[in-house]
Amino acid sequence: MNWFVLVLGALATFRLSHLMTKERGPFALFEHIRNAVPGGRGSIKEWLSCIWCFSLSASAVVCVILWAGGVVLSWEYWILHWLSFSSVSLVVHKACG
Repeated sequence: MNWFVLVLGALATFRLSHLMTKERGPFALFEHIRNAVPGGRGSIKEWLSCIWCFSLSASAVVCVILWAGGVVLSWEYWILHWLSFSSVSLVVHKACG
């Protein structure tokens, strides 16, 4: 069960991160969101355009969805899953790009 959750969580994190940071999306929605926020060093635009940065947020969202779905883990394992989802998704990103 833990391997299955790790693989699915990492792939979901990769998809969410790639969708938000690199793709236009339906009706160019994600591109409009990235372009609508102010830019600059350390800005929200930089966070929304960097897959390395955004994957930490995306993995937190995936962890919350798992928790809402009934996956019960201690807080130490939640932190490990959060960081692992982000790390594996970045490995997938490097392997594919």
